[in-house]
Amino acid sequence: MRPSNPIARAVFLLPTAGYHAVQKLRETAYKWGLLVGSQPPVPVVSVGNILLGGSGKTPFVIYLAELLRNKGMKPAVVSRGYRGTYRDDYLVVGRGDSSPPVAGPTEAGDEPFLIASRLPDIPVIVGRKRIHPVRAAQKLFGSDLVILDDGFQHLELKRTVDMVLLKGTEDEMFPLGGLREPLSALERAHMVILTGQDASVPRGAERYIRRKPLFRCRLRPVSLYGEGGQAPLSPDSLRDRDVFLLSAIAHPERFARTARDLGWRVAEHLSFRDHHAFTEGELKGALQLGRGAPWVVTEKDWVKLPEWFRRTQDVFALRIAVALDEEVTFLSTLLKMIGRT
Repeated sequence: MRPSNPIARAVFLLPTAGYHAVQKLRETAYKWGLLVGSQPPVPVVSVGNILLGGSGKTPFVIYLAELLRNKGMKPAVVSRGYRGTYRDDYLVVGRGDSSPPVAGPTEAGDEPFLIASRLPDIPVIVGRKRIHPVRAAQKLFGSDLVILDDGFQHLELKRTVDMVLLKGTEDEMFPLGGLREPLSALERAHMVILTGQDASVPRGAERYIRRKPLFRCRLRPVSLYGEGGQAPLSPDSLRDRDVFLLSAIAHPERFARTARDLGWRVAEHLSFRDHHAFTEGELKGALQLGRGAPWVVTEKDWVKLPEWFRRTQDVFALRIAVALDEEVTFLSTLLKMIGRT
């Protein structure tokens, strides 16, 4: 959040300038060849952003992987596996053979486990130095393309296409604002995706992206699902009902806004820090608080909740899907960039 008080802004100016300088020095070192990136064995399409926190990357990665698979390609998804406990060069999370994930969210990280759960027929591999899982994808699974989840800042791996998702709220460098990198970093992007029906190009970013392909996508709630014996429901089924929300994500207010936009009456929203590991006491306390009313969690949180909680009646996860405008043009543009026309 951008501080409005002039004194608070002055306090943040020095660390903001320092963070900006570090990011630009690193970018320049790769640009001038002082640091050299690793060459992958297959084309790499990175999906990233320049904001701290979420901007729809995970649902977009799932959408893109399905789109390319349906086009006859053999994609794999590679991610860092943020906060995963694995220690090897890489960890296979999903084998892409239609079986459930072979590594859990604690070991692999929340997002890779969710992606592997949603894409059982596409390999998902994590590794802190991304060249290792990229090579593993090609060697172990015969993948002919890798989608790099949250890869825009991972400059040590060369990529064929850098996609950047923009929300339109990109402002100033951390800690004064929410940017990981300055807006000028958008010069590295090959393609820009605006996420949200009302999203616009951030002020000051126009000159860096004016000649780049620009598309728009929307994130739409598509279903509610649970393991308590209920069939999947339409999100409209909770319209005008009291609903309790539970989340541990970067921007919980977006989850609450989505719920209200669906016409749900949000009775309570229990919000924890991003990637929080829920305790049994917290979950039992939540059920006591909302006794008799439905609980809804994000998909990212759902995959790490214990089975007993997921099997509770009237506990659901809200599934989000991507709807991309001009999908045909987007796909033809991307295939041309990776040499698969």
